[in-house]
Amino acid sequence: MSPKTKRGLMGQKSIGRHLLLNFSIAILIPSLIICVVGVRIIYLRVVRQAQSEVVSNLRSGRGIYDHYLNRIESAIRFTASRFFIKDAVEKKNKEMMKVELKRVLKDEKLDILTVTDAQGLVLLRARNPEIYGDTQSQNEMVARVIETEGVVAGTEIIPREELLKESAELAAQAYMEFTPTPKAKKRADTKETSGMMLMAAAPIFNREGKFIGILYGGRLINQNYKIVDEIKQTVFGNETYKGREIGTATVFQHDLRISTNVKNKDGTRAITTRVSEEVYDAILVRGETWMDEAFVVNDWYITAYEPIYDLEKNIIGILYVGILKRPYTVLLWNTLFIFLGAALLGIFIVILVSIRASRYFSVPLMRMAGVAQKIANGDYNPRVEIKREDEIGYLAQAWNQMTDKLVAAQRSLENWGRELEERVKESTEEVKRMERQLSQADKLASLGKLAAGVAHEINNPLTGVLTNASLMLEELKDGDPEKEDLETIVRETMRCRQIVRGLLDFARQRTPERTLINVNQLIESTLQLLQNQILLQNIKVRKQLDENLPKIWVDADQIQQVLVNIALNAIEAMPKGGQLTIKSDSLTDGKISIAITDTGVGIKMEDVKNLFDPFFTTKSSGTGLGLAISYGIVQEHSGEIKVHSHVHKGSTFTVILPVDSPAGKEA
Repeated sequence: MSPKTKRGLMGQKSIGRHLLLNFSIAILIPSLIICVVGVRIIYLRVVRQAQSEVVSNLRSGRGIYDHYLNRIESAIRFTASRFFIKDAVEKKNKEMMKVELKRVLKDEKLDILTVTDAQGLVLLRARNPEIYGDTQSQNEMVARVIETEGVVAGTEIIPREELLKESAELAAQAYMEFTPTPKAKKRADTKETSGMMLMAAAPIFNREGKFIGILYGGRLINQNYKIVDEIKQTVFGNETYKGREIGTATVFQHDLRISTNVKNKDGTRAITTRVSEEVYDAILVRGETWMDEAFVVNDWYITAYEPIYDLEKNIIGILYVGILKRPYTVLLWNTLFIFLGAALLGIFIVILVSIRASRYFSVPLMRMAGVAQKIANGDYNPRVEIKREDEIGYLAQAWNQMTDKLVAAQRSLENWGRELEERVKESTEEVKRMERQLSQADKLASLGKLAAGVAHEINNPLTGVLTNASLMLEELKDGDPEKEDLETIVRETMRCRQIVRGLLDFARQRTPERTLINVNQLIESTLQLLQNQILLQNIKVRKQLDENLPKIWVDADQIQQVLVNIALNAIEAMPKGGQLTIKSDSLTDGKISIAITDTGVGIKMEDVKNLFDPFFTTKSSGTGLGLAISYGIVQEHSGEIKVHSHVHKGSTFTVILPVDSPAGKEA
């Protein structure tokens, strides 16, 4: 092609430029759409994850708050039913009341404990015995007990004059001058003198069942940080972000922070500050639960608030739980940058490939145009004829070369596509793994809520059983044949309460207290515990214990709980008898295994994957908690549980545990 012809062709819009422009439009528009949609999806996922977590945390916080109230209610109920208080009130024996009530006040860590007669006249204040004779009939709790002769409990606002009767220290503890807070609702007053108190009141009956008085007591929340610190520790643990505690909890009296672990810039607790007007209107005015991002004292948090009610269903305060927003913001931006970077890199690669492809198209076409231009200009010399003859061969050769290049480009695109698909697949698997972790966290949060409910629902009847059994035991003389049975009832009831506390400890993810133990001895003691069930079910036990098994660092009580749960399931799977095999073995990777095999009914394949989910059970009478608790304990020990089962043939549960503690050997 002559230089003149080439310049003429380049002066026009080339096919290569058209191809590059169209390729760019076809690539950029879908890529931008994908980027916008992807960024939106990522943002919504992160925000929803944070909101879901903070709602779950608020529920756990409410469970802990109610647990404190239930403990106070149980203490007041139990004390009011004891004979010393019955006799002391009936005989007006203040010395007896003073000694015993001061002990209860100290043991139960109460701030007030007061006795009145049946009309509400104060007989004795355990904290301030010198002030008595005034009436408490205007107190809503006392009035409720007088009216119903039943136990009541709740959160109440106590005026300063009543706090002064109990103790000047309590009045000083409740007194707070407001700290100016941006965005807070305007109030005419500048200080708070009353106090918010968790309270319970119970009737006192004499031996003949006559209503003779009232016992009430409580714990002041103002500047008492046990509840909020326990919420933070239970829900968030010791998790921090760049030196900042990631989670916070607060109790408000109306809109005033009276107990909190939100910190000021100087590290002090941000009590005496107030909630924003927006939250004030939503909760204290409309009674709603409020969730959103909020600037709390000196940083942004993802927050959840809900109202606190008194006995008359008046809103008197707010319970708050918040998560530091900054980790989620950093996670969001890092994810977005990675996503956008990958998208831009893909666009750049595709554009480079399109440029290369357009050149492969345009060069031979320009050459064809040059030959055609020569022919159109009448260049029919023999050279043209020779070129014409050569031109067919050249076109064939150029076509083949172009085809080869396009094939190579196509393969490059396919390889890149497969690589991108693998990356997307890996990302999808990672997202699924995160979703499974979130699902498990939600299940554990549900288990925490259940544990709080169990502690409330079971401890109350257990307290009744324990109280009545204790009272009956006090009335029996030595040598009475029923005394041993009652002592057994009291002892076993106390053990039930310990079991409930253990369930609550697990839901709070208690750190195992590891000691160096012999697993074979632990298996032997477990079989001893289950001896009655084994004999009753006509089950033969076969032990295959490795005598050279190394000792391991675990929490013996928790691992025994795992073995008991699995063994009990195995026993229940063999209602007509069978063989229970327990085998211990050393593994080559610094671990040991404990395999428990039964010859029972087996487990369906579709049920195996759900065995360790809380509340899942294949038994009509089961709660679905045993294996979930066992799974959590083994995971906390950095171990795993494997299940192999055949329907109508039996099942094998294998517990694998590391020999050494993950944190190093501990005494």
